[in-house]
Amino acid sequence: MKRLLLLTVVLVIAVSCKPRKEVMYRAVVGTKTDLFEVVSSKELKLAPGVKSQIVGGPCGPRSGIALLRQNGTVGGYMVCGCVGESQGCFTVNDNPEHPSCGGNCIDGQGNAHGCEMWGPIIGPPRDPARIELRER
Repeated sequence: MKRLLLLTVVLVIAVSCKPRKEVMYRAVVGTKTDLFEVVSSKELKLAPGVKSQIVGGPCGPRSGIALLRQNGTVGGYMVCGCVGESQGCFTVNDNPEHPSCGGNCIDGQGNAHGCEMWGPIIGPPRDPARIELRER
């Protein structure tokens, strides 16, 4: 009985200490916050004074977008990505006020789908590599 109780306690501790994944959903066109507005499935319009920085994400080294407040702190995080088997998503920042998504994903049937905006996460993500993109 003591062994069973000890084993149960060890399993509970091991499971509770495992890092959790953060889940992000597809951004909804028309969503507006103090940092940005989602103007299309692939593009954001930043609020005045907000800057974006391309960072790593779950879909590759250039798939994340850190949204920087005027004081330089990270106020939010978005991802360019899609739910697919093969991903080639990246952030395009040629217009600093409108970061957007480029690239595509290949689904299980070999069809290409354009990358889209996912998010937001408020503040910086705990671990961008552990973010899971999920359909609603």
